[in-house]
Amino acid sequence: MYEETILKQLHEQGLHQPALIQAKTYQPIKDGENLLALAKTGTGKTLAYALPVLERIKKIGGQAVIFEPTAELAVQVSDVIMPFAKALGLKTLGLIGSGNRQRQLQKLRERRPAILVATPGRFFDILSTGKLQAANLRSLVIDEPDDVLEFQNLDLFQSLSRQLPVLCQVLLFGATMSTSVARCETVFSRKFLQIDVRAEQELKLHHEFLQVDNAHKLDFLQRLTRSKHFKGIVFFNNNRRLEHFAGILGHTKLRFAVLGTKMSSQARQQARRRFIKSEVKLLLATDLAARGLDLPGVTDVVNFDLPANQADYLHRAGRTGRMGKPGFVITLGDDHDARSLRQLVGDEIKIERVYFGKSGLTTKAPQAKVEPAPKPNHKKHRQRRQRNKGYHPQKWRKEN
Repeated sequence: MYEETILKQLHEQGLHQPALIQAKTYQPIKDGENLLALAKTGTGKTLAYALPVLERIKKIGGQAVIFEPTAELAVQVSDVIMPFAKALGLKTLGLIGSGNRQRQLQKLRERRPAILVATPGRFFDILSTGKLQAANLRSLVIDEPDDVLEFQNLDLFQSLSRQLPVLCQVLLFGATMSTSVARCETVFSRKFLQIDVRAEQELKLHHEFLQVDNAHKLDFLQRLTRSKHFKGIVFFNNNRRLEHFAGILGHTKLRFAVLGTKMSSQARQQARRRFIKSEVKLLLATDLAARGLDLPGVTDVVNFDLPANQADYLHRAGRTGRMGKPGFVITLGDDHDARSLRQLVGDEIKIERVYFGKSGLTTKAPQAKVEPAPKPNHKKHRQRRQRNKGYHPQKWRKEN
């Protein structure tokens, strides 16, 4: 399926069989098809688009650009594809908004890279300077298209599509079908072959609900982290709540890292590094900060706040149970949250109610303690009868 050079790199990484999405999309990409591919998170999408694109660029020349929604995800993808590109003799470059613009322009001029991994803002900024030529593009990959093809980016991509040469293919790889993704044929003015393998993929994910009121969520969270094998990400709906609860946890003995959108790129990288190296086993994050990140060893995803929609729930859940490994998704909330969660995920996902047992979480409800009935105090009754044999005013009046 892959060239010998690529196979050697895969075997060195312990990868001997292609994932389902990789097997289904390899030949269409090599053939230059425009493709909309949908697969569950954590099932090998990055290599599914990257490896055939690298081989195609090696064969026909030109450039490929891979769009990522965040700087962290762009860095992650660059790290993944680097050994394969190097083995094929292809140069890569990251065009990331958080990086130094002048240094990126200099590297672009000196290296003349064949593979660009970019965030949309920085790519279109450099494209407008004339330092990049759309006519040189042979593959345009949009990873996480429901994030990249946001409303403000649609016009930019629509304009770019009119500049693309006939040989340039457009590839969209995601986990969910959003409105913007569904409009891809209109945006890019071309037909797309659609490959959806989500129904064929089985993940070892357990979706659970732990009932708790808001006042005790932090107490329950700390109990969860005491599990010997726990390594988890806790999701909050916005930075304000993230910072609030991080401040409270900062006064406890619990060690954790924070991944927020308002943090600097260096601070976020440091938080990721500490978590990956298991210096901390708890990572507090928002949806945007952790979107698409592959953080190895995550055993649990905890929804401290109920996600806004099904797509957010699925992306959060995708941080664990990756590449066939088991994982747990635990949502904290009250009765109202339990009903909202079941409406949000629909019938596709089974949510189990869990409780704290002696050895951790369990699906068995604790049995209510039955208080034994009080034993009758016969001595007390005897004393009462003896008292009744004594002085009675009414009886005394009759007798006298």
